[in-house]
Amino acid sequence: MPGNVYEPDTLNRLYRTGGIAPLDDGRCRLRRPRFESRWSGLLLPDDREIVENLGFNYLMVEPVDLPTEGADDVLVIFHGLNEGSYGRMLPWACSFALRLRIPVILFPLSFHVGRRSGLWRTPEQTRIAAQRAAMAGNGRTSPFNGRISERLGQAPERYMLGGLQSYFDAVDLADRIDAGGHEGCRAGAGVRFLGYSVGGYLALTLLLADPGGRFSDSRAALFASGAPLDGIRPGSLFIMDDAAAKHLSAYLGEQSFLRGKVDDRQQQLVETPARWLAEVLVHGDGLAERMEAIGDRLLVVLNPADRVISAERAAWNLRPAPVLRLDLGVHEFPFTTGDPLPGVYDRRAPETRTLIRTVRNAHRIGPDYRAAFDRFIQEVSAFLFPDRPNPA
Repeated sequence: MPGNVYEPDTLNRLYRTGGIAPLDDGRCRLRRPRFESRWSGLLLPDDREIVENLGFNYLMVEPVDLPTEGADDVLVIFHGLNEGSYGRMLPWACSFALRLRIPVILFPLSFHVGRRSGLWRTPEQTRIAAQRAAMAGNGRTSPFNGRISERLGQAPERYMLGGLQSYFDAVDLADRIDAGGHEGCRAGAGVRFLGYSVGGYLALTLLLADPGGRFSDSRAALFASGAPLDGIRPGSLFIMDDAAAKHLSAYLGEQSFLRGKVDDRQQQLVETPARWLAEVLVHGDGLAERMEAIGDRLLVVLNPADRVISAERAAWNLRPAPVLRLDLGVHEFPFTTGDPLPGVYDRRAPETRTLIRTVRNAHRIGPDYRAAFDRFIQEVSAFLFPDRPNPA
């Protein structure tokens, strides 16, 4: 059985090359299936016109020797907020694919990764960041978070509306897999989820809401995720600036997520997932009761040193789900670096230059975190797929 993948340099280069033809590095194959979202009507009118968000190619990683008839299990990974590339998740996907001998789908949330238009180009984000840095009291502006900070500063409801589009897209993806319409998967293949950061909230909401009983047997691992609102600190050079974080937190704290933002027909459609997300953010009575029913199908993977998602608050919020604690790096690069991220982006400063090198090498697992990464892959694999061969 191949070992875990720490430096998928060749695969990362193939991923960055693009194209829709299957590519492989001799161990793992990349495929880019096509997806068309049916849920643009949930977005703000201006956002409905961003065509890249409506039709897009996502990423699937599979062993090169996957049987032609496909696998009877599949792992779906949801990324974190403001993710622009799957590079840092390639070692995760490759290691799970090789260990479990199944396809691993990296599926993008609304306006993330391959669902972004030219509005997210680095020069444009740099310009926006410079403007936002001039706002009184605003910190942590950067070319990495300029666009999302501007968008959430203008309309924080985009967080919920985009999340709802992602939720229904994920349901459609699961239906495609179940019907036998997804390459690499047999009809009726069992779907399991790994959600990182905001992606964990999406995976959790799918299991809590369980639309049509689709996910009554599913399992999910929630990585650096699941804290209530008082345990979330999203201000970061790689997530959003301080002004946007404050604006979004205030909006979510009001718990009037969709008031006046969707019509009556849409309100009925989104009521259940929106309610469950609210329950998670405020630790509502309904969450505590529901967790008693599904807690044994959730694994909460936490880093005590995480400064964005409080490990203590997440474990409390999602009890009695089992918890795996790992000593990792910073939230944004958990398997790469433990050095605190700077609060100011300045290319003249040594801290920023170090940060840029970290970004370039984010597709590699740092030597200091390989033991923790091995445990992450082993423990998550064993929990999500207890019936599959899973070598220690």
